[in-house]
Amino acid sequence: MTTLNPFKSNKGITLVRDQVITLTKRTIRFSNNVYQTHNITGFSEGEVEIGMIPWWIIILSLGYSFVMITQYDNWAGGQYLFYPGIVGLGWNLIKPKHYGLLITLNSGDKTLFTTTKTKNLKVIIIQIYDFIEADKEATYQISISNSEVSGNFIQGNAGGDTSYFHED
Repeated sequence: MTTLNPFKSNKGITLVRDQVITLTKRTIRFSNNVYQTHNITGFSEGEVEIGMIPWWIIILSLGYSFVMITQYDNWAGGQYLFYPGIVGLGWNLIKPKHYGLLITLNSGDKTLFTTTKTKNLKVIIIQIYDFIEADKEATYQISISNSEVSGNFIQGNAGGDTSYFHED
């Protein structure tokens, strides 16, 4: 599973929800984008951390609250900075993540199709791999809708297993 470095920005990844991805022998289509399959460097499971509160804000908040309480004996004023600092610290340590299908392009652009249910994501990634390697004239469609992930062959000579994967 691809995990981004938590100390770097996640700005290089575009988050997408509720999309249909159509994959043919030569192209992949989603939203208003069409890419040639030879421009894709990877399909994988991915995760992206949801926004982090800058550490300097947390440190300043906790530092000033400590100064207000100890130096000025102002417990009431210190609380207004202490509790938000603790909440920010907690958020940064235990923050939610987006999971889903990560498509990486040669240009370095990354698109994460988010879902909360990743049960069959590995199966679909293997099916995509087999489809690309088979080099047959067919169309494979992946639907990520309402956090459900499904994939199936919709046209052409798929060969082999053409079962429909659906996550319950």
